[in-house]
This record gives sequence, structure tokens and C-alpha cells, in this order.
Amino acid sequence: MRRVVSMAVALALGGCASVGEGVTRALLEAGRAEPTEDTRRCEITGAAFPGLEADLRLQDPFSEGSAGNPAKPVLKVVMVHGIGTHYPGYSGRLSANLSRELGLGVTAPQVKGTTLVHPKFPDEVLGTLTVHRFTDPARRREMLFYEATWSRLSDSAKEAIAFDNSKVHARQRANLNQAAKAFVNDIAPDPLVYVGVGHTRVLSAVFQSLCWAYSTAWDDFPTTPRPCLAEDPGFASRLEIDQTRFVTHSLGSRIAIDALQNLAAEIDKVVGQQPAAAALKRRMQDKTSTIFMLANQLPLLQAGFPPAGVRDTIAAYCAGDGALFGDRLFREVRIVAFSDPNDLLSYPIPDNFVQQYIDSRICPVAVNVSLNITPVRSLFGLGELADPLRSHQDYEADPRVIGLMAGGLGQQETRPAVSERCTWIEVDEALR
Repeated sequence: MRRVVSMAVALALGGCASVGEGVTRALLEAGRAEPTEDTRRCEITGAAFPGLEADLRLQDPFSEGSAGNPAKPVLKVVMVHGIGTHYPGYSGRLSANLSRELGLGVTAPQVKGTTLVHPKFPDEVLGTLTVHRFTDPARRREMLFYEATWSRLSDSAKEAIAFDNSKVHARQRANLNQAAKAFVNDIAPDPLVYVGVGHTRVLSAVFQSLCWAYSTAWDDFPTTPRPCLAEDPGFASRLEIDQTRFVTHSLGSRIAIDALQNLAAEIDKVVGQQPAAAALKRRMQDKTSTIFMLANQLPLLQAGFPPAGVRDTIAAYCAGDGALFGDRLFREVRIVAFSDPNDLLSYPIPDNFVQQYIDSRICPVAVNVSLNITPVRSLFGLGELADPLRSHQDYEADPRVIGLMAGGLGQQETRPAVSERCTWIEVDEALR
């Protein structure tokens, strides 16, 4: 059924008026056959970067069985979903593939979770945050995988068009068109909600998720609803100790960038009010964050918005001898943007976009990974087609994607799936 829907979406978005029944059947049959040779392309442009393996290596000096030691740096991965309805557990395939690749084959029996709330929205539930714990067999290396779920904030918008899925209207459509329309009705409201009436709520939900990741260890993760605030004594207490990385999908790319900027702004607010806040700000300024953006949508979601308020001054804020170096928000925010050219809903990030549309104070550095998630197939002389839905959804199952996240690029730990199957054009900022 999924392939059928994919074909329907492709035809609808491509503007095709009709395709003969026999040709359609032949195309669908061809889509089921896997090619004998993997010809999917993978091209990377950007600077070398370390993967999650390097973060785990920081734990090696600790003895066996050291999981739970509060002085030990823990790898934390925060997942933020994108368009479409999501339920807790949606990141299961990604966390399983990533933990397996990193050799973290032992997991805690329980999954901890909390309801996301914020004083700005009393008596409202903004979403949920769950955390899974993974270790290696020796209990020396540890990863906490946080899964933020905010999609319920789009429910009211989707209910407003739910009538369109009813039999009253569905009976008037062809089967494939109805499947495609139901898909569109589920995803179209999400970006509209984020840039509109739901913007602050979605950001608050993801900010809460980042706040709990930066502020707590496994043992003190909250299991009852309460807000995480910059005024709290333990706010960002794990910032300097742990390594926190981010994975986003589609719309989640913009949400994560905005949430990181909000986090830095919240720290700025309490500087001068709390003795430890100034030191916390300096630690934030020395932190490097990495965001792995699957099906990245930053350029699409920028449409209709003005350029960044602080732009085209990255060198001034981020170079060690820059005039504004002391006013930066982070040491570096590394954006690894994955996009399939055949994914109708993802885009690369060109340098001029980074300069003009991402706040220079977060010191953004972009690495673009352009790869075919699904094979491109010939349509019997009609052209070529790659399954557009799988091209948008299946990043988390691709060995090259998992390999880049785990082993990085241009590193000793770089995985063979990357070094042997991807071409790399290195970018050197010194040549600017």
C-alpha cells in the first residue's frame, strides 16, 4: 500500500492527468523489484567532523561498570520529529540502528517518560519526552536517547479538515487519490501551525526537552510533569559534563535551530540575576553542538520570513580573533544536512543561506550530504522515478546515514559505508 500511495503522490505532484491502467500496474510491479547493483549516489560537501563514536570515547577512561557515575560524561541524543502525526516510540528504528552501530547492545528494562508542560500554558499538555538508556556490555559506554513528541499540538488544525477524510468526500475520489489526500491532510497543517498559532507552544515543548537533557542525569530524570526553567538551581547542570547531540526530521530541523537559540536567550536573561549564570553562559559559548538533519527543510521553512536579525557576520562572532567573539552564543553549531534530490520535501543548505538566514551568533557550519535513499528506476521510456515517500522517510535505515552519524567524516572512525560509497568534497573556511 505504501508504494501505491507513493506513486499516487508522485503523479499528483508531477501534474500528470492520467496514466493507463496497464502502464500503472507495470510501474508498480517494477517498483517492487530491487536492483541487482546498488547505484545510489552519495555526495558530501563540507568540512570533516567527528561522529558519536568520538563522544563515546570520552567515557573510556572510566572503569567497567561505571554507568551512573555522575562525573562521567554521557552521550545524549535528542530526537525532534517533523511533519505528520507521531506517537511515542516513533524513533525506535533510528535508536536501534544507531545503538547497534555504536556497539551499545544493552538497554535498561524501563523507558522513562515525562509530560511536557510550561507556565506560559497552564493546564495544557505540550507533548511528551521519553528517554531510553543504552550501554555496552562492560557498562563503560553509555548513551541516553531522548525522543521529543509534539505533534498533538497540531491536532486541532487537523480536526478542522478531518471532514475531508470522511466517506462523504472520500467516495468521490479514486482510491489512490484518496490515499494521497489523506496523507496530505495529515502533514500539511504541521508547518502552518508551527509558523502560525502553534509556534510558541511547539518551541516550548522542544525547549523543555532540551532543558531536561541539559539539566538531568538518568537517575534524576523527572517522571511527573513539571517545567524545566532557567531559574531552576539545577538548570543546565549537565551542560559541561555531557555531550548532547541532536537528530531531526523534516520540520524538526527548523524547530531545533530555533530551540537552541531560545536556550541561549534564556541563559542570557538570568545573567546578572544568578551568580552562576555568567559562568553557565561562558560554558555554553564554548560548546559545540551537532544537529543531524534528516530530510532537512530549513530553506523551505524560511519562505515568507525575513533574513536573520544577525547575519553575514559569522567570522566576527566565531573566529578566535573576531571583533564580536565574546558575544557568540555557541562555539559552533555543526549542521549535517541530509537530503535526497528525489525527496520532494527536503533541501540542501547553500553557503549563502547559512550566511543570510541562520543567526551568525550560533556559529553555524553546514555539511551537505546529498544521497539517494531509494533507487532511481527507469519507467520504460517515460522517464525516471524514485519512490518519493521512501525518499523522505527512510533516512534512518540507510547505512551511510547511520555511518556518518556514528563515525563522522574524515575521521579514524569513519565507517566503510561512508568512505567507500560516498564522494567527499572538503570545504576549508581558510579559503574564503
